[in-house]
Amino acid sequence: MRPRSRRLFLGRTAYRRRRMIEATRLVPVIFALLVLLPPIWLPARFSFAAGTIWLACGWSLTILATALLHRAIGWSEDAPEDDDDA
Repeated sequence: MRPRSRRLFLGRTAYRRRRMIEATRLVPVIFALLVLLPPIWLPARFSFAAGTIWLACGWSLTILATALLHRAIGWSEDAPEDDDDA
């Protein structure tokens, strides 16, 4: 019996869906860098009020980015996906 050959490449929709999932996993790391590094570098500019506003804006952008990526992932699930062996 001949062994089953594996495909070398994924279909376009499966590839894009996996990249969007990886981007969703990267959003919290970007959020941490966005929120923590500027106050460390410039502590005088990020007093209590400015730091709170900075944190709220960063948190809101993170929620928005994650929601948009999840919506895009959901739309790609509706499209016909090629079978992958991975």
